[in-house]
Amino acid sequence: MPTSKKIWLWFIPIALVAAAASSAGVYAYVMRERAHAQQAHATFKAPQAPLLVSVAPMTVNLRSAHDEATMLYVGFNLEVGNEATRKLLELYMPKIRSQLLTVLSGQDSSELATPAGKDALAASILALLRNTLSAEQPDLALLGVLYTDFIVQ
Repeated sequence: MPTSKKIWLWFIPIALVAAAASSAGVYAYVMRERAHAQQAHATFKAPQAPLLVSVAPMTVNLRSAHDEATMLYVGFNLEVGNEATRKLLELYMPKIRSQLLTVLSGQDSSELATPAGKDALAASILALLRNTLSAEQPDLALLGVLYTDFIVQ
């Protein structure tokens, strides 16, 4: 009987060492996964907000096929690709609005009522703005026209 007690005395330290080793392994695994999760979270970048230049709404008279009195009330934002373009457009906004009034008043009311007409107007606005505003201007990074108001009456 004294021999079986000696076996149990050896078994207890071996069991304690095995439990400590498995606990250390689980702890290392959990810490490694937490580090990977923190690294993935740190490298995630939120999408950059678009740079927009607001063009205040304007009302213009339109031409129509039947010589009817029609009007366009339109407001929009210009989506730009960089800060230099945004600053230049804001600096030249009075000149831009004057040119826009001329372009808008030459539109046909029946065409503007269709989605294709709105797309064509956006394209003509971008073409107008790509013209030179000043002698020493950088290339403009114009991405699009985003309508905020659009009423044809």
